[in-house]
Formats: sequence, C-alpha cells, structure tokens
Amino acid sequence: MLTAILLAIAAFAATNIDNLFVLLAFFAEAHDKWPVVTGQYLGSLALVALACGLAALMINVPPAYVGLIGVMPVLIGIGKLLRLMRGGNDPGEVAEAGDTSERQNRGSSIWIVATVAIANGSDNLSVYVPLFAARSLPQALAIVTVFIVMIGLWCGLAIWLVSHRLLGRPIRRYGHLLLPWVLILIGISVIVENGTLKAFGL
Repeated sequence: MLTAILLAIAAFAATNIDNLFVLLAFFAEAHDKWPVVTGQYLGSLALVALACGLAALMINVPPAYVGLIGVMPVLIGIGKLLRLMRGGNDPGEVAEAGDTSERQNRGSSIWIVATVAIANGSDNLSVYVPLFAARSLPQALAIVTVFIVMIGLWCGLAIWLVSHRLLGRPIRRYGHLLLPWVLILIGISVIVENGTLKAFGL
C-alpha cells in the first residue's frame, strides 16, 4: 500500500510540472480563484477516471501480461532522457508558450480550465494506466485519494507562486529533469510487481 501511495505522489508531481505553470497563468488573471480550482479538479479527475476505466479492462488479463504495459512509461522516460541529452526544449518552455495563449482568456470559466487540464494532461494516461493496472481495490482507492489531495495542493502551490514568481523559475528550470527517472521507476515497478520478468523467464 505504501509503495502505491509513494508512486502515486511521484507520478502526479512528475507529470504535472507543466500543468503547474498553466495554473499560474489562470490564477494570475482570475478575479475569483474557485472557478479555476473547480475546473482543474473536473479535468484532472476526468483523466483519472479514464485511466481507471482503461485499467479495469485489463482485470481478466494475467498479471504477467498486464505488467507489459509498464514498458510504456520506461520507453517514454528513456525517450525524454535522450531528448534532454540532445538539448531538447523542456516542459517549462512548452508551458510558457501555452500560458501566452491562455492569458487571452481573461476570467476563464470552469469548462475552459477543465478542457485545458484534459488536453494538457492527456499524456498522463500513459503513466496513470500502468499505475492502476493490477492494483487491488484498496490500493486503487488510495491512489485516487492521493490524486485528489495532490490536485488541491497543486492549486494551492500555484496560488502561492502567483505572488512569488521568482520561486517558480527553479521549478521550471530543473523540475522536468526528474520526470524521465520517475517514469522509468514507475514502469519498472509495474513490471516487477506483476512478475512479468519471471513469467517470461528473464
């Protein structure tokens, strides 16, 4: 259970670094913070629900084969590492580009925030689905609970950073460096916990 909780925290934090800066843009221009918070919850929980649904489709699949989906975050993590070594743009830069367009929507509604959260977090499914796959119901509920708490913390952090913009720069500059390693860790964990290597004689 503790492993699932720690992985959920790491997965959410690593996959939502860029979304933090989108939230900064929304909160910076919002007269009322609650539509942004509500929209963020709706969009993020929609992604979590979709991930749970996709993971549930695998419930009758032998665990060793379910573990194969752990290869996906490992490959994505390796790809991101290679991109970093080649000097590719980091998520902070992409988020800043997105922020510019979002600033045009002053006083953004709940549905605009929710839509942006879904569009900006669609890649998160490649991490969330393996995280939920082959988990017991108590473990899955614990992961969902962690995500609900983390969404609130993310909104709170964004509101705080709006008044301290210089503090956001180190996150934007270095936060993305953790993402490849978290992805690889989650993928390996899924593969090992489901006995995939043993099942294939590795």
